[in-house]
Amino acid sequence: MPVEFKFDANQPFQRDAIDSIVNLFSGQEGLEQGLTTGELDAEGVLFTELVFGNSLALASETIHKNLRRVQDRKVEVDGAAGTAIPDSQRQDFDADAPLHFTVEMETGTGKTYVYVRTIAELHLRYGFRKFVIVVPSIAIKEGTVNSLRQLREHIHDLYNGLQYDVQVYDGKAPTRVRQFATSTHLQILIVNIAGITGTAENRIFHRPSMDDLHGHAPVDFIRACRPVLIMDEPQSLKGDVQIAGIEELHPLFRVGYSATPPPGSHITYRLTPVDAYNQRLVKRIGVLSITKDSDLNEAFIEVTKVTPKVTDVTATVVIHKATRQGTQATKVTLHKGVNLFELSGNRDVYEGWVVEDIHADVGLVEFTNGTKIAVNASTSEADDQHLRLMVRSAIEAHFDKELQLHRYKAFDLIPAGMKPLTLFFIERVAHYAPLDAKLRIWFEEEYEAVRANGKYQILDMPDVSKVHAGYFAQSRDGAKDVKSDSAEAAAVYELIMEKKQELLSCEVPLRFIFSHSALAEGWDNPNVFTICHLQEGKSTMRKRQQVGRGLRLPLMENGERCHVEEVNLLTVIAKETFANFAMELQKEIEQETGSSFKGQIIDLTKKKSLLLKEDMLTTPEFIDLWNKISPRTDYLLQFDTDDVVNAAIGRISKMEAIEPPKFRKAKQVVAMDAQGLRGIDGSDLGEIEANSARRMPDVVGDLSRRLPLSRATIVRILTNCSRLKDVRINPAVFIDQVADAISQALYEEVSDGIIYTPNSGSWPAAWIKEKHQSETVSPRVVAVTKSVTDHVVCDSAVEETFAKFLDARSDVPFFLKLPDWFKVPTPLGNYNPDWAFIREGDNGSTLHLVRETKGGADIAKLQWESEGWKIKFGQAHFDALGVDFAFGNDPEVLIEES
Repeated sequence: MPVEFKFDANQPFQRDAIDSIVNLFSGQEGLEQGLTTGELDAEGVLFTELVFGNSLALASETIHKNLRRVQDRKVEVDGAAGTAIPDSQRQDFDADAPLHFTVEMETGTGKTYVYVRTIAELHLRYGFRKFVIVVPSIAIKEGTVNSLRQLREHIHDLYNGLQYDVQVYDGKAPTRVRQFATSTHLQILIVNIAGITGTAENRIFHRPSMDDLHGHAPVDFIRACRPVLIMDEPQSLKGDVQIAGIEELHPLFRVGYSATPPPGSHITYRLTPVDAYNQRLVKRIGVLSITKDSDLNEAFIEVTKVTPKVTDVTATVVIHKATRQGTQATKVTLHKGVNLFELSGNRDVYEGWVVEDIHADVGLVEFTNGTKIAVNASTSEADDQHLRLMVRSAIEAHFDKELQLHRYKAFDLIPAGMKPLTLFFIERVAHYAPLDAKLRIWFEEEYEAVRANGKYQILDMPDVSKVHAGYFAQSRDGAKDVKSDSAEAAAVYELIMEKKQELLSCEVPLRFIFSHSALAEGWDNPNVFTICHLQEGKSTMRKRQQVGRGLRLPLMENGERCHVEEVNLLTVIAKETFANFAMELQKEIEQETGSSFKGQIIDLTKKKSLLLKEDMLTTPEFIDLWNKISPRTDYLLQFDTDDVVNAAIGRISKMEAIEPPKFRKAKQVVAMDAQGLRGIDGSDLGEIEANSARRMPDVVGDLSRRLPLSRATIVRILTNCSRLKDVRINPAVFIDQVADAISQALYEEVSDGIIYTPNSGSWPAAWIKEKHQSETVSPRVVAVTKSVTDHVVCDSAVEETFAKFLDARSDVPFFLKLPDWFKVPTPLGNYNPDWAFIREGDNGSTLHLVRETKGGADIAKLQWESEGWKIKFGQAHFDALGVDFAFGNDPEVLIEES
C-alpha cells in the first residue's frame, strides 16, 4: 500500500513563512474581487472577454509599511533578539517598480507546502483567485502537480472545505487558459517556463485563435486576470528571455520560493541551511570518503587548477615525474598539445596522454585518449576497482540503515516502520541500463555478498532482481542518454512522481535507484538516506544539489515525519577526501546564502563510540536522581476566564499605533472604433485613505478561528478594550495585533494555571540500557566521567559548554543528558528537557536539579513562542514532582537552586 502523507499544519517556521507574504497586503480585505476587462492584449487592443481576475488597490506607501512590519518582526538570532530581515538584506522600496518578494527556505523544508497554503490564505483573506506557478523544468513541474494533488484533501480540511482547480499549461491544449480565466473560484495554473519562452510552444502561447479563443492568444487570457505569480526556484528563471516571458503575464505581484534566491527582490522570510540544520528540520549530512592512494605504476594525473589567459588556457596538474631523486609527485603546467610522456621524463605509463583541449568554462582537461579530468579530480578516482568499492560501501550503508530502523521499531523508538532508499548518480546510462552493464553486475554481486553477512541476518531483504532500477530515458538498446527536457524524459519523470508515495511502502521491494541526470533537479524523496556519486569527472551537479535530493526528513509508514535525530542522517559516499567535500559544500552554501556552514558536516569515518557504563546505573546517585525525576504525570488545564480577559485587555492597550491603509485611485478613458475597445488616456488621481464606509470583515469570527476561545469571551475582550475604534483604521492589522495579544495572554494564564498530577507510571530506568545508542556521528560529543556514558552527545555549543561545566564541578557527583524518549506531556505536544543532575549542598543536603539550556536566558526571546510555553509547562510538571527546574544559558546561574 502507498504511504499516505500526513501534513503537520502547526510547524512554526512554516507558519512564519506563510504570514510573511499574507501580511504584506493588510488593508486589502475590504475590496471585492470580480469581473475585469481592463487589460490590453498583445496587439494593444482592450481585452473584451469577461474574466474573473485579481486586483490590488493598496497604495505603495501602505504596502511599504506592511513590508517593513514583516521584515522588522522579532526573531532569535544566535541566542539574542534580532529582526527577521536585517537592514543589510533589504532592498530599497521603489513605488513604481513591480512588486517582487522572496521567501528563502532551505531545500527539504517544505517550500511547496508553504506556497500552496499561502495561495489558500491569500484567497480566503483578500479574495485573490487566479494564481500562476512558474517552474523552470519538467521535473519540477511534475513534482508540483503531484504535491498539489497530495495537498488537496489537507487544504480542504484545514480551510473549511476550500477547493481549488489545477490546470497545467500545454501548448497542445491552449484553450485550458480560457477555463482558468473565466472561472469564478480559486484557480492554479502551472506553467513550465519553456512553454512560454523561445520554443514552438511559445508561438502557440502568443498565437491568436479564432476557433476557441475568440481571436485572442492564450497569453491574453492569463494577463487579463492579473495573476499572482509564484516562482518556484527563481534563480533558474533569471535569463533575459525568461524574465521577459514572466513580465508578459502582467502579474499583480510575484513571490519567489528558493533555497538560493537571486538578488533584486524584497525578502520577507529566511530559513538558511544553518537555521534548518540547527533546528533539525532536515537530515544531518555525513560523508564517507572512498579515496585511492597514488600508485607509481599507473598514469596518475590530478588537476588542481584551470587558468584562462588572453591567448591561451593552461592547467596546473600533479603527475608522477622521473627525477634524479626518483619518481616523485610534481606540479606541472599543461597547454593544448602537451605530451605527458615527455613531460614526465619519458615514463611509459604516460604513453598516449596528450592534451586535446583545456575547457576553462567547465574546468576540464581533455586528452587524446578520450579521458577527461575535472578540477579537483584525478585519474585514480575513475578506475573500476575504486567505483566498485563505492558501490559496495553504499550497499553496506543502506543495510546498516535498514538494521538501525528495524531495531528502533523493535524498541519503540519510532512508532512505525520505515523504508530507506539509496540513490546512485552515474557517469553514463550505458554503465547500468544494459543487462551486462558493469554497474548492474557489480551491484548485484555486492548486494548478495552483503546480504549474506551474518550481521544482517535479522533483516528480510528482497531478492536482488527486485531492489534496484534506473530512472532515465533510454533508447531501445538501453544505452542512450537524453536531455532532461525531452518528451521522452517527461514521460519518465511523470512515472517517477506518480509513484513517489508507493516507493515509501515497505511492501514495495525497490530500494536502490540509479540515475544519470533525471533526478538532478526537481526530484527528492524523504526516505533517501544514502547518495553515492559515481560520476568519473567533476559533476555538473553542485554538491548542494546532490545532497538536496535526500535532505527532507523521512516519512514512516504511518505517514508521519520521523524526528529522531540518530535516524535522520544522510550518508554521502564521495570519491574525494572528507576535507575536500566539506570545503566545497561549505563554499557553495556561503556563496549562495551568505551563511557559514563550517563544522556542520560529519565525517563518517570518525564515528564516536558511546560506552555505556552499566555500573553507574546501580549507584545510589543515579537511583536517587532517577526516582525523583522519572514519575509520569497527567495535566489538567485550569484558568480563570476573567484573568485571561483582563490580561488580554492590558496587552491590547499597549499595542503599537495602527495606521490606516492607503489606496490608489486612477481613471482610464476608453475609445471604441473600428479597431475595437482601446485605452487612449489614463491618469493617476493619487492616493486616498480608507474610511469607515469600507466593508468591515467579521472581526469576531476571524479571531474565533485563530484562537481557542469562545466568541463570548472574545466579544468581552473587544468590548472592554480601549482600542476597539482602531479596527476602523486598519482592520487587518488590528486583527493581527489583537490575536497576538490575546494568544500571549491566554498561554500565560494557562501556563500559570496548569495542574500536573503524578500518575502510577514512570520512565523505566532499564530503557537507558535497552535503548542505548552505542555510537554517534554527532559533531558535538563531550568526554565525561560523571554520567552513564563515557561521552555525551550535545546539540549546541551551549549544551557542550554546560556538559563540560557539570563534569568539572566537584559538587556534582552525577549528571545525565536526558534521552529523547524522556518526555513531559503538554498542551502543545511533548517536551523533552535537557539535563538532570545532583548537586551537593553546603549543609550536606542533596539537590535534584533539572535544567533546560538555550542560547539566551530570556524565555520571551526564544525563536518559536511554543518553545517558551513548553518550558513553562515542563516547570509545572517538575514542580509537581518536587524537583527544582530552571531555564537559561549561564552555567554559574543554572547550578544554583532556583
